[in-house]
Amino acid sequence: MKKIFYSFISGLAFVVLLSSCTKVNDQFEGLDDMTKPTNSASLYYTLTAADYAAIKTAALANATPDQVDAAKAIATRSAFNSSFGASEYVPPVLNNMYTAFDIGSNVLLTYNYDEGAIPYLTDYADAQVYELVDADYESFGGLVSAIKYFIPSFMPEEGIPDILGAQIAAPVADQLALVEYRYSSTEPASSGPKSVTHLTNDFEGYANYDPISLDGWKSIETEGTRAWQARIYSENAYAQYSAYNSGEDNESYLVSPTVDLTGSEQNTFTFDVNIGYWTGDVLTVWISENYDGVNFDAATWVDVSSNFTIPSEPTVGYGLWPNAGSMDLNAYSGEVTIAFKYTGSAISNPVVTTTVQIDNVLIEGVTYLNTKSSAADDYQVFNDFYNYNGSSWAKTTGVYALSASDYDAMGTASGQPGKYNNFDSSTPPANFLPTLLSNLFPYAQNGNKQIVVYKYYSGGAQTLADEYMFQDGVWFSPSSIIEKTEQFIFTNSGWLFDPTVNVIMESADYQMMVNYVLATPSISVFAHPYYKNEEYHWGFTSRYSNVNFRLSYRNPYFTGDYIQQPSIDPELSGLGTDEEKVALMYERLKGGMAKFLQLKYPDAVPFVSGIEVFYNATTYIYYPQGNVSTPSEYHRYEFQCTGAAAGGNPPTFEFISEDIVE
Repeated sequence: MKKIFYSFISGLAFVVLLSSCTKVNDQFEGLDDMTKPTNSASLYYTLTAADYAAIKTAALANATPDQVDAAKAIATRSAFNSSFGASEYVPPVLNNMYTAFDIGSNVLLTYNYDEGAIPYLTDYADAQVYELVDADYESFGGLVSAIKYFIPSFMPEEGIPDILGAQIAAPVADQLALVEYRYSSTEPASSGPKSVTHLTNDFEGYANYDPISLDGWKSIETEGTRAWQARIYSENAYAQYSAYNSGEDNESYLVSPTVDLTGSEQNTFTFDVNIGYWTGDVLTVWISENYDGVNFDAATWVDVSSNFTIPSEPTVGYGLWPNAGSMDLNAYSGEVTIAFKYTGSAISNPVVTTTVQIDNVLIEGVTYLNTKSSAADDYQVFNDFYNYNGSSWAKTTGVYALSASDYDAMGTASGQPGKYNNFDSSTPPANFLPTLLSNLFPYAQNGNKQIVVYKYYSGGAQTLADEYMFQDGVWFSPSSIIEKTEQFIFTNSGWLFDPTVNVIMESADYQMMVNYVLATPSISVFAHPYYKNEEYHWGFTSRYSNVNFRLSYRNPYFTGDYIQQPSIDPELSGLGTDEEKVALMYERLKGGMAKFLQLKYPDAVPFVSGIEVFYNATTYIYYPQGNVSTPSEYHRYEFQCTGAAAGGNPPTFEFISEDIVE
C-alpha cells in the first residue's frame, strides 16, 4: 500500500515537544481566548473496518442515487473516496470516542483513501457471468455429455468458446465473460460408449389381422372406421393400414408408447416403409413432446416427415421394405412420442386401394457408463474469464476468480470466508488473498502480477477485483488505495478537520535544499563543490541535519582548495556587526523555508474541504546567534499556502510567523 504522510511529526517526543506551542488556525474561532488547557492531548488513531462500516451507513443516508455505489465502497474498500471524504465523516467518529479532552487537543488520524478504480479492474468486476448448464455439456457429446463436467481429456478451453459463441449475442471486441463451469482433474473410467435402445418394434407376436395394441402401441382413428392392423407375409410381420374397399375418407394414427431419451445422446429414429397402389400423399410422420398417452387431441404434434424418404410412387408387391432413412433426435432430451399418420380421400373405384406398411421401428442412442470409484473423483466448480477478440472467445490469462473451494479452504466456520463464500468487513480480502496466491503460484518471480476477482458482502453480494504483485517473496496489492495521515482538532464545536501540515526537517530534506542550491546558478557558489552536503546561502546542511548560522564558517567559506572569497556575498560581508549579519541570515531563511515547502509539497493547495491550509515547518538551527555562546534551537516557521502550482510555477506560500520551539 502506498503511504502519503501529510502531517506531520514523526515520533512521540516531537509531538509532545511541539504541542505546547501549536497554533490553531484562525477558522477555529474563540480558541485563543480560552484558558490554558489542563487536559490537552495529542493522540494517534487509525480507522478500523468497523469504523468504515459505520461511516458507510452515514454516507448512504446522504448519498444521491448516483453516489450509492461510492457510499457502499467505503466499507467494501475500507477507504474514503472522491465522493465521501474524511474531513466530513471522521469528526462524528472522534466525537463518539474522545469527549473528555480540552479545547486544542489533536488527533493525528490515519485512514485509507481510494484514488479511483483502475479501469481494467472495473471491467473484470462488471463482466457478464455465464454458468454452464447440463444442456451445454450435453452439446459436446462423448463422455462429457454423460457426466456433465469437463475432464482432462476434454478441457474447458476446448468447449467453452463454442458455448459463449452460441449463448452471447453480438459480443464486441475485448468484451469479457466470467464463466462458471464444472471440472474434475481425475479422468473417470468408462465402459462406454454403449448402444442403448429406447424403442424397438418389428410387430412380431400378432396374429394376422390383429389390431395393433401390444407394448403400448395404439391405433387412433380420427376419420373413417379403418384401423392399423398386424399383417404377416412370407413369415415377416409388420403394421399395415389398408383403405381397400373403404369407400370413405380415412385418417388414422399409429402411435408409439412414450419414449424417454434421458441418459443417452446421439439418439436416432429409423423405420422401414412400403406403400402399394399409391393414390396420394398418404403417409406422414409426427412427433410430440407432451402427449400423455390419453389426451391425443390436446398434445402438440410436429410434422417431421421431411427427415425421411417416403415412397411417392406406387410399389407393387409385399415384402419390399425400402429404408426410410433416419432422424437425429438430439434436439429432444426428455420424453417423446412418435406417430405414423395415414390420410386418404374417399375413392370412387373400390378396386383402387392404398396399403401402407411400417416395420422395424427403432429409436436408439449411445450412453457412457461412468465407473468412478470414489467420491474423490467428483467435480469442483471453477470460474474463468474469457475475452472476445472480435471473432472468437479465448481464455484470459493473468486473472484468477475465486471459487467456492477457495473460500472453503480459508475456513467454513462462522466468521470465516467459506461460511458464505465471500469476504466482508470482518474478513477483509487482504487478510487472505496473499496466502491464496502464494499457494496458487509457488514459483512466482519478482514483478509478476495477478488480478484477483472475488465476492464481497456489504448489504448485498458484490463482485470486486484487485491487482496483486509479487515482490521479495510476498504478494501485495499496489492498488488505488493510499494511506493518509491528517490532523483533527478538538474545538468548542467538537472535533473538526484541521488541514494544517506539520513537518520537521530530516536529513533528506536538508539534502534536498543543498541539491537545489547546487542546481541554481545564481547561488550555486554557496554549496560545497566537493562533498555537496552543505550550502551557506541559507545554511542547510545534510551533513549535520541542521541550518548552520555559524559566522566563523562564512566569508570565507570552506577550507583548503575550496576557500571562497568574501566578495561572493557582498551583502553579508558589508554588514558591520554580528547582530546585523545574524538578522540577515534569519531574513533569508524565511525564503529558504518557503522554497523548502515548494519543493516538499509541489501539490499544495490553498484550501482543503473549504478550510485554509497552513504549514508549520520546523528546522534545527546550529549557532542561532552566530557564535558558540548560544545553544542550538528548534525554530518553527508558519506559512499559509496562497496559490496552487500553475503554468509551470510552484505553489506559493506566505510567511506568517516564526518562533522557537521550547
